Amino acid sequence: MQPEYLDNGARARVDGRGDAWANEHRTSLGARFNMMDLDAFFGTVCFGQNTVDRLFIEYVPDDYANRFKVLREFGLVAMFDRKSSLNAALEANNQISTAVYLWICRKLGIGQSNPPKFFFVIGGQDPPWEMIEIDIHNGEQTGLRATIAHHSDWRRVWETLGLASLRRELAMWVTNRRN
Repeated sequence: MQPEYLDNGARARVDGRGDAWANEHRTSLGARFNMMDLDAFFGTVCFGQNTVDRLFIEYVPDDYANRFKVLREFGLVAMFDRKSSLNAALEANNQISTAVYLWICRKLGIGQSNPPKFFFVIGGQDPPWEMIEIDIHNGEQTGLRATIAHHSDWRRVWETLGLASLRRELAMWVTNRRN
């Protein structure tokens, strides 16, 4: 069975479901802004619950000549933890999982040219979604925030938060590592 693709070249989600923010990421930013849902694995293995559609990573893969190979190069652009409110993101029950996510960002950042970013994405299944950057070294809010209110906001938000430039830098780094 051949995978189905959206008009922008991004692969359609097989089950037709998914988190609204993540689906918007797929449709608004397109095929080159790769993202993966991590929390089904982390939630079940690390925290004893399936928290599907809440934790995502955006990454840059090496050139597509290697797309079906097991050994590849990647750069981690950012990790995103979706929460219904900032209070839910900052509450004591969330501190251990946030600590693990920040640790992962720090550890993966050591092996690449620029460290990844971490964001809480605050909101429900419909926009607006507020993105709040958390410093991966001290766990504090950086002051960088942006709100996605409409489909047309995604690229502007990615530029504002430095995600687009970080993605470009990591793409060059990944490409240079392959050569």
